[in-house]
Amino acid sequence: MRLGRMRRLGLAVAAALCVWVALMLAAPVAWADGYSMPRVSISAVVQEDGTLTVREERTFSFDDDVNGVYWTVPIATNEQGGRSRLAAVRSVSEKSSSGERAFTEVESAEKGQAGVYTAARVADGTQLMLYAPHESGDEAVLCVEYELSGAVMAWDDTAELYWQFVGPDWAEDSENVELAVTFAGAGLGEAASTGTDSANLRAWAHGPLDGMITVGGSGNEALVEASAPRVRSEQYAEVRAVFPRSWVPGLAVPESAAGTERLPVVLDEERAWAEEANAQRERARQTSLGLAVAQVALPAVLLAVVVAAKLKNPKPRPVFEETYFRDVPSADHPAVISAFMNGGTVDDKALVATLMKLTDEGVVELESERRERKRLFGSKVEEDYALTIARSARDAVTDAIDRAALKFFFVGVPWEQAHEDDVLVRDERSRSFDDLQAYAKRHSKRFGNALDDFKGTIEGRLETRNLVASDGSTARGAAVTAGVVLAIGSLIALVFTDAAVPNVIGFVAGLVLTAAAVVLGFTFRRLTPEGAELDARCRALKKWLEEFTRLGEAVPGDLVLWNKLLVMAVALGVSDEVLRELADAVPVDRRMNDAGMYYYPIYWWCYPHARLGAPAASLHTAYTASISELAGSADSSAGGFGGGFSGGGGGGVGGGGGGTF
Repeated sequence: MRLGRMRRLGLAVAAALCVWVALMLAAPVAWADGYSMPRVSISAVVQEDGTLTVREERTFSFDDDVNGVYWTVPIATNEQGGRSRLAAVRSVSEKSSSGERAFTEVESAEKGQAGVYTAARVADGTQLMLYAPHESGDEAVLCVEYELSGAVMAWDDTAELYWQFVGPDWAEDSENVELAVTFAGAGLGEAASTGTDSANLRAWAHGPLDGMITVGGSGNEALVEASAPRVRSEQYAEVRAVFPRSWVPGLAVPESAAGTERLPVVLDEERAWAEEANAQRERARQTSLGLAVAQVALPAVLLAVVVAAKLKNPKPRPVFEETYFRDVPSADHPAVISAFMNGGTVDDKALVATLMKLTDEGVVELESERRERKRLFGSKVEEDYALTIARSARDAVTDAIDRAALKFFFVGVPWEQAHEDDVLVRDERSRSFDDLQAYAKRHSKRFGNALDDFKGTIEGRLETRNLVASDGSTARGAAVTAGVVLAIGSLIALVFTDAAVPNVIGFVAGLVLTAAAVVLGFTFRRLTPEGAELDARCRALKKWLEEFTRLGEAVPGDLVLWNKLLVMAVALGVSDEVLRELADAVPVDRRMNDAGMYYYPIYWWCYPHARLGAPAASLHTAYTASISELAGSADSSAGGFGGGFSGGGGGGVGGGGGGTF
């Protein structure tokens, strides 16, 4: 029977899912290519001659060592067929807590230089290389101020700004983007007004639909502000504004645009794009809401199905319903009871209980020993516990579990022979607890085979007892599989909706419901009536043993029974402190001989000796360490008045992008 293996498999799948979810949620950070831009602040002024003066402040967070960053300002064709270009670089600098350091323009520079920049014409515009070396983990605020021509156009009936303030060519996302546009000539010849059908200042923004734009203006003041939580790489964000021509008296209407009414065209385009964007938003809201409902409803259905299946197959009710049980619960081997109460898993408790039983029966002897071990510099005397068995005692053992335990513990230990006057006086094996771990490291295959034989013998005996009607593996596997599918689907929905609030709530709530269903799926192990009876007695016995001292009851007069109960205490997993208290409950004169030595060897397991801990606890540790060595060895072989951004657009000049070098 492999009940424990199925449980471990289910737990491993659940743990792997948690790790996978954590990695997916951390992916935007972990997979960044060298840097990120957590903050972007841009301000622009529309000058009276139509030039756009721009100042960009970008915060770079570096995940790698870099020599600097670069900006590209492209040459583009505006709505009048004119060319936009970088007219001049006004300044380049780096801001820090101590102030702002200006960069010097040079013809050329080499990697490693700092505080200089180059401006070079490239096929599609101008590229600025800012030499600002930084190490991984640094954060820097780099600023570029420049003049852009061609972004502002004059028409017969209006002036127009159409500008990509974040271009699509940045290698990484621009996060927490903020833009402010002011007008140097606001109020010249015509006071600013907005918010009505007769307003002369209107503005729109195109790009990510979670962006926002606001428009404010009165008298000589005019301001357009836009913000977006994130403008992804290969995505752009642009602003379009119409305002009085009198604000740009130095900008003439080109002949190609003379006689053209621009404002109706702009309003029609923006109305169509706004309607399309609002329709997308509505579809996104409906999709997000539907996915949020599914994120909760499907896990709720899974939980309901698991609960219904649980109620349909109730566990048998035991006849024994007392609080305490004061006897050996059955004639089964202690290792079988240990595995049974451990969900079918054979662990260290089964081995310790078996060896304690064999000590009590006089098959093996437990003693402490001192050994001199050679070190690199001299030698050192170490103390440890050791078990010794005579060949004749081994041959007298008939129980298969006992024989498998002895074979496992003494695996690889040769028989030691001693003769006196040609007469055999000693023929025995001996192994310390530490040697068990050392052997597991050196001979993992042989050790593993002996361990599998020991576990398999116990599992086989447990299976023949017919104590378990169903190990619940089918329900457990179905619950885990469904849970994994639902969790992955919910995570995909979360990413697809860009972590919208309803979907974050749905993801968390669905994950809780899914986890509840999976956990409940691990409780489908159902016992037979006999198994339920044994389970109830074992639980009551463990409770009595743990509360024995507090209850103030007397030790049974039959110490043979009490010794068996000590073995059962270990098999059922009581603590080391409780085990010692149970041993202390027996008067000294009843567990020692006249010479003050332990008359019953089993008590040796319960107490520390010299500088060593109690043997029962020490063997627990040695077994766990040996299994770790075995595992390690196995691994090595193998509108215009504000609101949201709209889609469409793409006609704004400017844009560009950049990255690190």
